[in-house]
Amino acid sequence: GGGQEAMSVTTTAGKVGKFETRFFHLVYEEEFGTVKGHFGPINALDINPNGLSYASGAEDGYVRLHFFDKSYLDMKDPVPEVDEEEEKKENDNIEDSD
Repeated sequence: GGGQEAMSVTTTAGKVGKFETRFFHLVYEEEFGTVKGHFGPINALDINPNGLSYASGAEDGYVRLHFFDKSYLDMKDPVPEVDEEEEKKENDNIEDSD
C-alpha cells in the first residue's frame, strides 16, 4: 500500500484545481469554452469523433472525461455556408460569362 495523492506530488506550481482547458474557434479566434479541474498542467486533449465529448490528461495523473454543453452543441456558425442551389447558380453564371 502507501503512496501519495497525485495532486500532492505534482512538479509544477499553481493552486490546486486551478489548471484549465480553454477552447478557441480556429477561424474566428474567439474563446467559446473553459473547463477547470486538473491539479497540474494539461498535457493531452482528444476530442471524441462523435463530437459530443473530450478527454483531458494532465501531470496530476488523471484522465478526465468531459461532455460539451448543449449550448455548444447547438451553436450556429456565424457565417453560414452557401446554399448548394445558390452555389450552383453562381457557378453557372460564371461559366455563362466566359
